[in-house]
Amino acid sequence: MSTEQIERLLWQQLAARGAVHGEYAATLRTPWPIRLLMGAAGWLGALFAQLFLLGSVFAVTRGNGPAIAITGVLMISAAILMYRLTGHDSARIALGQFALAASLGGQGMLIVGVGETLGIDRLMQTAPFWLGVAALEVVLFAIVPNRLHRFVAALGAWAAATVALYVALGGSIRHPFLAMPFSVGIPGALAMAAVTAFVLVEGRIAAQRRHGLWEPAADATLLFGLAAALIVTGATHPFSILFDDARPWQMHGAWLPGVLLGIGLAAFALIECARTGCEARVRGALLLVSIAFSALMLMAPAVTAGVLALALALRRASLPWLGLAIAAIVLGFIWYYSTLQWTLLAKSATLAAAGALLLAARIALTRMPRKEVIA
Repeated sequence: MSTEQIERLLWQQLAARGAVHGEYAATLRTPWPIRLLMGAAGWLGALFAQLFLLGSVFAVTRGNGPAIAITGVLMISAAILMYRLTGHDSARIALGQFALAASLGGQGMLIVGVGETLGIDRLMQTAPFWLGVAALEVVLFAIVPNRLHRFVAALGAWAAATVALYVALGGSIRHPFLAMPFSVGIPGALAMAAVTAFVLVEGRIAAQRRHGLWEPAADATLLFGLAAALIVTGATHPFSILFDDARPWQMHGAWLPGVLLGIGLAAFALIECARTGCEARVRGALLLVSIAFSALMLMAPAVTAGVLALALALRRASLPWLGLAIAAIVLGFIWYYSTLQWTLLAKSATLAAAGALLLAARIALTRMPRKEVIA
């Protein structure tokens, strides 16, 4: 059954219930090969235009920071204007992609211009500089009415804020990456908590007609949370091979991201049980499984984050989120199994115990009498 047939059937069902009125109007969709070619044309045009503009600006200004920054602001303004012109017209894909490339180039020029004015080498090693970049991305998220641009801006805001925390916490440490469980793991756990909160109130957001504003932010936040969990999982490698130090690196607090993500997973399990009206023993069993699994995967927070993302994806029936969750779980297991500071026996026992726990939980839960309640 095609997408149009499914939409027509759903419209007929809603019309029979009196929820909608009138005849079904098919949505005109541009085939994906055409969208791909038009998007590529937009990026190609933006590339040549920006190469000419950047060459002219840098040749004339010769390191004039304010002039470079003003040029960046003008490029961002032009991108916003182009987005206003494109609206939601799918026939203007090339112009939308041109605007995205112009906006990204303008942001880069604005940051470089400010850095040239105040000393970019010194600024990049300070947390306020990266907090300023995060604030810029938040402002662009609010004023640019485009889903893809909002996704990129939200992702940039999370990344810049994390770099600011990394710089702030790592300033007093010989090797700043040893603070990754705090500087990267905690923002990642907060991102997963924010995504969970979005899923829980998504119906209310849609009813207020603000779903188009916050869904790109939720997509970017989920991607950032999973990426941060993967980074922390991989950061537990001993990096002694990179430095003149024979001892393995000891990351203090490496367990903290796993604990925070485990709390989030257990909390979401309880919330879902309350929403669907699970019996007390089912609720207790799911809580016990969530806590035990999170404890086993304490040093592999990417797996716990992937399981939480999987539950959220199933809750909102999102295939892209489902794909990201599965990828995070697989990569998390591989990343954890490839770490060198744990023995092969310890890693094998942990993974085997996690698998046995999930299989036992599935068998136990399927044998329990269930009463489905739609909340």
